[in-house]
Amino acid sequence: MQRLWGDPQTKFQFWLKVELAMLRARQLSGQITEDAYNAIAANAKIDVARIDQLEAEYRHDMIAFVVAVQESLTAAGAGQYKEELHKLLTSYDTEDPAMILMLRRAVELVLTELELLSDALCVKAYEHRETLMIARTHGQFAEPTTFGQVLLVHYYEIDRSLGRLRHLLETELAEGKMSGAVGSYAGLDPKLEAAALKELGLKPAKAETQILQRDRHATVLNTLAVAAGSIERLARTFWEMMRSDTQELQEPRGAKQRGSSAMAHKRNPILTEQLMGLPRLLRGYAHAAMENIATPEGRDISQSSVERHIFPDATSLLHYMAARATALVARLVVYPERMAYNLNTASRGVWASQLVRTALMEAGVDYNAAYDYLQQASFRTDLTLKQAVSEMPLSRVDPQTALSVLGQERLDQCFDAWAYVQPGIKHLFSGWLKPEVA
Repeated sequence: MQRLWGDPQTKFQFWLKVELAMLRARQLSGQITEDAYNAIAANAKIDVARIDQLEAEYRHDMIAFVVAVQESLTAAGAGQYKEELHKLLTSYDTEDPAMILMLRRAVELVLTELELLSDALCVKAYEHRETLMIARTHGQFAEPTTFGQVLLVHYYEIDRSLGRLRHLLETELAEGKMSGAVGSYAGLDPKLEAAALKELGLKPAKAETQILQRDRHATVLNTLAVAAGSIERLARTFWEMMRSDTQELQEPRGAKQRGSSAMAHKRNPILTEQLMGLPRLLRGYAHAAMENIATPEGRDISQSSVERHIFPDATSLLHYMAARATALVARLVVYPERMAYNLNTASRGVWASQLVRTALMEAGVDYNAAYDYLQQASFRTDLTLKQAVSEMPLSRVDPQTALSVLGQERLDQCFDAWAYVQPGIKHLFSGWLKPEVA
């Protein structure tokens, strides 16, 4: 990513690649000789310092680029061909295909890191597919699940982002334009565009102005923001489980790492919180890309300055986030004993309320009566749910308890968490083979 976006040489190399693709198309069509093409291709050089110097004079980066490359041709003895460079083209006939190629490369790099994150989630999910824990909804104890199931949900969410990014390479990032100053092909044969873009691995857009329309780029940035949001959700899930009053997970830590300048007991999840914060930037970049869609008429230059920041930053940040999230997942410290404690002791067994209520209904107790009974029993803080339903009468007029109605064996079955979730967990992981550990 640093080489792609951080080195000005790279951008100009992509520009030159596009220029050479058009020259190749013109050579194949007979507009220039093979000798001319070979001389330009062999001798065209990028001199960033000279381009910067010329841009300060011309206040136009493409003109500075063209003049600097022409000078390199003259210096190499190929000056007789220099006027063929950039002939027929407007600035964004070069810059837009080059930007698409750079974005394609950036997305490919992001895909590589997200695939590693997907692999890490796959390994960890399989490892903990039977690690029982209490799930939470609305910040409240809900029902049992396994930590593997929690990770499995995140695995498939990342997998969907992988699919969206791959789709971008086939659609939004597969087109270019070399159709002239207002996109009308005035003075430019569409066959040249098609041949030049084919040389670059792209296909012609159907109808454009001076530039490629920015709905494509906005789609790319929004897709990156969605992927970042999924990493944020993963981090937020972990963060809740790392809380001092939960203690089911712990972030990997260095031997001498410290959590607070004042409180020596702190184990702050700094990486997890970083992954919760950075997606805000991605959403900001996506918003800026949305603002760029409304380019008036043929074009203005307002989107250009924005794109110099949002494309490198968004792709680089997501690339970084994916790599850091992979390290977090792979080295995550998991406390199954604490998960069991929260499930069986901290929750007081209230997770079984639906099972007990359903069993009572099957034994003939009215739905509302069973619901009210389980609600009152679950809200007691002095007893576990199992103790409460073993002692509390069903109502003021019905002295039976759940224990007397169901019997000890049936009541015990209602509090068997593994028996409750095992069929569903088996279904969720059906067809999974033990993943390779990276």
